[in-house]
Amino acid sequence: MTPVPPPLSALEAKEKVRAALQNAWNRGAAESSPLTLALVSFDTSATAVGVEILERAMKVHCARTNDIVLRRASDEFIAILPATPPHGARRVGEQIVEAMRAADDDHTHRVSVGVAVAVPDEQRGPDDLMRRAQSALDAAREKGGDTCVGGVAPGSNLPRKGALASLRSLLPQAPQDPTRRRQVD
Repeated sequence: MTPVPPPLSALEAKEKVRAALQNAWNRGAAESSPLTLALVSFDTSATAVGVEILERAMKVHCARTNDIVLRRASDEFIAILPATPPHGARRVGEQIVEAMRAADDDHTHRVSVGVAVAVPDEQRGPDDLMRRAQSALDAAREKGGDTCVGGVAPGSNLPRKGALASLRSLLPQAPQDPTRRRQVD
């Protein structure tokens, strides 16, 4: 039987998350593939039972070979999902919320999920993806929790163009200079 490792300190957890996200970012940039970041947080204080339920849910729904699930804080987890487009990202977040509901009849262990997707490039970095996922998580909490925000909801009308073009259309655009006019020949 393998001994259970001691829990990581907050600083160790932060460094482990940072390193894993940077590695996934570098790989996504090299492959020009989308990278999804899902932040999962308990809506109330985490309990041992709730953490166990959430860990099981994340093992099931974030189970691909390159998926990474880490504990970010006592009541927050992070899933780094390489090669996951916006529709798939949103679906993973919704599945985690649904799994928590299904495994917890007394409604004491609910979670909020914030999802962000990017195609890694030189203009942005992994910190931008983390900020966007945190913003989506905050929005899920503001909606009352027990929900997923971010990614693209199933059935939404994304333009039917290439996957890369669809992803880029979701990224924030550079501000336009109002003094600069389009030149016409």
